[in-house]
Amino acid sequence: MREINLKDLTNNGEVRNLSGHERGHAARAKYGLDQADQDGESVRVVVPDEIYSITSSFFQGMFCESVRSSGHRDGFLARFEFDAPPVVLRQIERGIEASLMRRGSIVAA
Repeated sequence: MREINLKDLTNNGEVRNLSGHERGHAARAKYGLDQADQDGESVRVVVPDEIYSITSSFFQGMFCESVRSSGHRDGFLARFEFDAPPVVLRQIERGIEASLMRRGSIVAA
């Protein structure tokens, strides 16, 4: 099982809020999650206590493709294990839900 420690993204504890779709996408590339998805590799994600927030946009940038390729919440969580404070686990749940939403256009053509 591969382990990812998000402490690597905190600049030695200075960063406490992981936000932004682009930053999440950069983290996805940094940790090679496209390859992990292709290989069906299990991943343990460690979120240190100093991180108090993972925004939905960051989560989607980092994990949306993995969630969607899993097809559903339980499939994703069968491969991705999160070791995080309870408040962050709730944010991760919201990120999973947002990743599974299908959005249509509200603008009529």
